Amino acid sequence: MNFSLFYMTIVHWIVVAIFVLIFLILLLLSMKEKNSKTFFSMIFSSFLVVSVGIVFSIFILDKYTKQAELISYKYKIDFRTESVKVNGKIKNIGKFKIGYCNAIVRISNRPPKGSSHSNSFFKASNSITEIFSSKPQKKNLIEEELLAVIDLEPKKSKRFYIRLDYPTYFVNPKFSVKINCH
Repeated sequence: MNFSLFYMTIVHWIVVAIFVLIFLILLLLSMKEKNSKTFFSMIFSSFLVVSVGIVFSIFILDKYTKQAELISYKYKIDFRTESVKVNGKIKNIGKFKIGYCNAIVRISNRPPKGSSHSNSFFKASNSITEIFSSKPQKKNLIEEELLAVIDLEPKKSKRFYIRLDYPTYFVNPKFSVKINCH
């Protein structure tokens, strides 16, 4: 994760301050301990619990404060360069600034219309023959996560354009795009 693109909202900072306060209270309580080994283990365990709490809280808050919507997307297959060009629009529907959004592009190879599924997807295989097979297996599903948008203000939208490799052996591709924002 690129932390220079990660924006902490006021809610994030309040939660961090609460956890720091909890750590200070646990630190004061552990100072009453006379045994030095127990004292340091109490400080270490307090630090560990508070750190884990901060990390989980930040990721949970990030999910609920950074809300975006994929408004539209289009794709175009370019057979000359064996690539797919995907462009679309992402809108920030939340109240807080979003540092970045990744687009998760998924391409699956559907069987051609009118063919039976048994011939294209569900072939009986033997793991020993797969290990010693000289022919490489072709993937029927490709999924890539690429950076789409940076610095998306609240209630604003931005266009994105990404390009990824396209397997030319796909006969009947199905495209889907999801977004993941932080």
